[in-house]
Amino acid sequence: MRKTAEVDSGIAAIVGATVGALGTGGAVAVTGLWGAWAARYQLAAQEAQLRRQLRVEHVRERREPRRTVYADFLTQARAVERALGRYRESHTTDMDAFHRAIDQLDHLGVQVLLEGPPPVAAPSQELIRSAHRCIRPLRNSIGVREQFDAGSRECADAAESVAEAGLAFTAEVRDFAEAARRVLDDDSAVEPVQRAGHPAH
Repeated sequence: MRKTAEVDSGIAAIVGATVGALGTGGAVAVTGLWGAWAARYQLAAQEAQLRRQLRVEHVRERREPRRTVYADFLTQARAVERALGRYRESHTTDMDAFHRAIDQLDHLGVQVLLEGPPPVAAPSQELIRSAHRCIRPLRNSIGVREQFDAGSRECADAAESVAEAGLAFTAEVRDFAEAARRVLDDDSAVEPVQRAGHPAH
């Protein structure tokens, strides 16, 4: 009986030691897994922050050249606008200066296309088309002034057509300026910081 009790207690001790060893090993395993997960989480967070910082720098680097190109384009658009006004108020028949102003606007429009983005490129091209649409009524007005008296109905109608084209052009200048302002102020191009293990939505 005593031998049986000794055997039972020995088995119990072995079982207890085994369970204890397994418990300690399990705790070590869980701790190791938790540490590895935490390290991966921290690394992913650091990578996300680095991507964000790089993206912010990239946006800043693109913003300044764009600001310069947009400003040059707008300056030339205003030059076209002023030239059209001078032609309306004068009796000159030489449109070479007006054509040169539009050619320069075309040239700067290519720079806008290269810098982008599409929300600015589209209104820049519409502005250029509007500038070209001013040529015909202006040429017609010059021709009418050569044939009719300054106070004639024909001259008044021709001048009104030039004025309408000019107003449409001025509206396109405002639209481009607003689009350029939105792009330069827009930070949504900077991707949001992602939580580790979760894609940005």
